[in-house]
Amino acid sequence: MPNSYIVLQILSFTFLVLNANFPTTTSTITATNGTRLVLKLMHRDAISHLFHNPSLRIPEPTNRAINSSLSHDIDIRGPLIPSEEGSTLLVNISIGDPPIPQLLAMDTGSSLTWVQPPICSACTPAFTSIYDPKTSSTCTSLSCDSRYQCTNYYDFSNCGQEKQCRYSINYLDKSSCGGVIVLEKFTFLASDGGVWEIPDLVFGYGLESSGSIRDLSGILGLQIFRNRYSLVSRVGKKFSYCIGNISDPHYMYNQLILGEGAVLEGDSTPMRIRHGHYVVSIEGISIGDKQLNVVQKEFDFNVVIDSGSTITLLQRSAFEQLKREIMNLLDGLLRRAIVINAGERLCYWGNLVRDLKGFPIVTLHLGEGADLYLDVEGMFKRVSDDIFCMAVDVSGSDINIIGVYAQQYYNVGFDLNAMRVSFLSIECELLED
Repeated sequence: MPNSYIVLQILSFTFLVLNANFPTTTSTITATNGTRLVLKLMHRDAISHLFHNPSLRIPEPTNRAINSSLSHDIDIRGPLIPSEEGSTLLVNISIGDPPIPQLLAMDTGSSLTWVQPPICSACTPAFTSIYDPKTSSTCTSLSCDSRYQCTNYYDFSNCGQEKQCRYSINYLDKSSCGGVIVLEKFTFLASDGGVWEIPDLVFGYGLESSGSIRDLSGILGLQIFRNRYSLVSRVGKKFSYCIGNISDPHYMYNQLILGEGAVLEGDSTPMRIRHGHYVVSIEGISIGDKQLNVVQKEFDFNVVIDSGSTITLLQRSAFEQLKREIMNLLDGLLRRAIVINAGERLCYWGNLVRDLKGFPIVTLHLGEGADLYLDVEGMFKRVSDDIFCMAVDVSGSDINIIGVYAQQYYNVGFDLNAMRVSFLSIECELLED
């Protein structure tokens, strides 16, 4: 995979060592109707802004309103931050007691939320501390035979002498991570000025990692596969996120909403869960008025909606047609550029905004009439001031991915009760209360 987006790409395609048993009980804390957790999504380059803006930070534990259950009319908030290369969206939450602020990559392709210690002290953002389960009064270890929490997870072959529940995750680029499964309290900033807590979330504490995944502080998993103790399960199996201009570190209106207040508006399409990923169908692809010849079986519930991938990946049959159309449109106007690690994507010398005025919209026609429109910012990715490349590449496996570049200027809503996902073309600022 190209290094320019490999860290994001690997977030989604995790191969977890799963046990086949499912839990038969529900969690002790459940969301009531109207519960709404709203978390700001922000750019990693905006971390310094977060540090200098106390209103975006979760309060210290003294003199705060504490709630152990969720009620109507309260928003639980926490900043969301995009990465420095304009791709990953990070969530600011606090973990444990005392609450330690953490920046976790939002990932719809991961069911386990986990953190790991930084590989160097200088890697820790100035406004955060290092989470240590040994110093948290709310961390509870799980044994390998914990019937409902650990049996959904992972690595029984590596239980160890302590008999502590462990996880092991391998990623697409051969990087990996592992650690122990614990129960821990998560803290969110509420719209009334207090904070809200969700205790006993199943959570992974990293003990080892290798490869690109070492660059991450951790992942906020929004997948629900085989995990009734996940964050999404605890707040009602609904969530939505809105992404604006992901390349702008100062754009402050990206947001994630968890619970009954999730925005489920716009075109909707049926969704399934395949190999632990949210998948939809593409029934056609068009560029302007020209319809591509899509092999339907390659896209039938085989398209992952992925917040952990930067670019869109298509099966070769569709990618080659799309690439050919772009060549026909641009080769006579702009000079090709050679970019290391660009894969099979076309790259050109030029200014993305100035030189692509009038470029036709690329439309992904999803099941039951839902359309996802990719403008130039969804189809192309700026790699320098005077070079841009396609934000679509050929898939290296039998699946397709709709990455975050294609999701810009959309609110994407997941209803896991109805098993539908919706796409609303909107400026995220308009969703602010």
